[in-house]
Amino acid sequence: MKFVEMENLSVTYPGRGKPSLRVDRLEIEEGESVLVVGKSGSGKSTLVNAINGVIPNLIRAEVSGEVLVYGLDVDRTPLREISSVVGTLLQDPESQVFNFRVVDEVAFGPENLMLPRDEISRRVQDAMRFTGISHLAEMDVRSLSGGELQRTALASILSLNPKALILDEPTSNIDPLGTRQIFTLLKAFREERRSMIIVEHKVERVLPYVDRVIVVDQGRLELDLHRDEIVEFSEELLKRGVDVPDHFLYLRRAGAKNIDRELLKGYRPPSTTRRRGDEEVLYSKVRVETREGRTLVDAELSLRRGEIVALMGMNGAGKSSLLKAIVGVLDRKLRVEARVLVNGKDISNYHIVDRGRYVTYLPQNFDLMFVKGKVRDEIAFTMKNHKTFSEESLGKLLKLFHLEGIKEEDPMTLSMGQRRRVAMASVLASGAKIVLMDEPTSGQDWYHKSALGEELHSLRELGYSFLVVTHDSRFVDRFCDYIQVMREGKIVKGGTPEEIFLSKEELGIYPPSEYEVMEDAD
Repeated sequence: MKFVEMENLSVTYPGRGKPSLRVDRLEIEEGESVLVVGKSGSGKSTLVNAINGVIPNLIRAEVSGEVLVYGLDVDRTPLREISSVVGTLLQDPESQVFNFRVVDEVAFGPENLMLPRDEISRRVQDAMRFTGISHLAEMDVRSLSGGELQRTALASILSLNPKALILDEPTSNIDPLGTRQIFTLLKAFREERRSMIIVEHKVERVLPYVDRVIVVDQGRLELDLHRDEIVEFSEELLKRGVDVPDHFLYLRRAGAKNIDRELLKGYRPPSTTRRRGDEEVLYSKVRVETREGRTLVDAELSLRRGEIVALMGMNGAGKSSLLKAIVGVLDRKLRVEARVLVNGKDISNYHIVDRGRYVTYLPQNFDLMFVKGKVRDEIAFTMKNHKTFSEESLGKLLKLFHLEGIKEEDPMTLSMGQRRRVAMASVLASGAKIVLMDEPTSGQDWYHKSALGEELHSLRELGYSFLVVTHDSRFVDRFCDYIQVMREGKIVKGGTPEEIFLSKEELGIYPPSEYEVMEDAD
């Protein structure tokens, strides 16, 4: 029986003039694994939500055509029945975790199916053992790292014993160790021939575990490739915003149609010019403790004018806490000692609004920032809060971020790239020249990551300096000047990307071109 049969599908969201997704025909065999790629907003999530029943059962949309999952008509089958054959791991695991203890979360599904107690216990133990979280059984899910939480959510899905899995950006918010653990699980699923649909930007890393690659662009399935055709179509994929490794492009331009390891011996990564500023603009010494006295951060950090510095490290290392302590937005339940100097001026005791005139912060989920219904009003709101508003200054920011043509639009109706530019303009509207950014590349395709990198390079020519928390080694290698590595709340090493990548086994910070993973392909 086929896993997916889709024919003449059209999905149109309320208020939209045209379909967000149109599929003439798509078939996925049982036991087949498919990677779905494309730009943000291309229709990938709409595709998988039409398969797992979220559309039309939870998300309203006008749907025509036919979608069958293991012979079940998705439009006429209750969601609970579909979810028993297709399990979905969301990009943000926090949104699908409901219980306090890990073991209770994994047992939640089987308990709701009213299975016998012995069967529930067996499924829970099997799922936790398979995902490597048996030792976390009694842990509070709120204390888990990103990778641990992702595997807990996956275990809760596996305890339902679905025939197939849909994994939506399973590694977007986790560190290299957590990413490797998830890919180890993908390998195991592959070996047992479990049907999978994986939405993921890390094409190279996922490729060994899939049979096909489907490219979604502007709501259409534009390419449906066998895994071995990736090199041949690498330039076409790059044009469509897919994160294609540089060495795939090297192979294609050398005339290869697939992975040629002999030819790869001549490959050299593209060189990048690094810049070290000569003037320190930010110095911070931060200590953060819980009420119980556990130290979360104990670190010193500095930033020079015009630099783009990456702050890297495992989930739970204290990176986000360090940024929030510097700008003064940490949870008040924590004990914070922060000495912050900007251009030699001590702003440690400044109110959060006053501190924002010197150093500003872009959170990972920047959509939560938006409070106004128009782009111009959103940017002006920040300026008025910091008493920096003028029509001239507003006009300069709109022009700097190419927002003049959409200044009357609602930020939440814009594309991801446009929303990010609005968020950037809003934080810079405070007048601060030092910008702290928390995971700005998370869940984004290479097209948007490259656009962000180019923006940062342009802004540093205007005197801005950036501290960027990220796990994205390719982005760091291409756009950052320096790396600071955190571990257990401390800065343990600093250096250029080349220097840090040489210590990859010691630090867990891996270079972007790891084509040796292709050796895992069967």
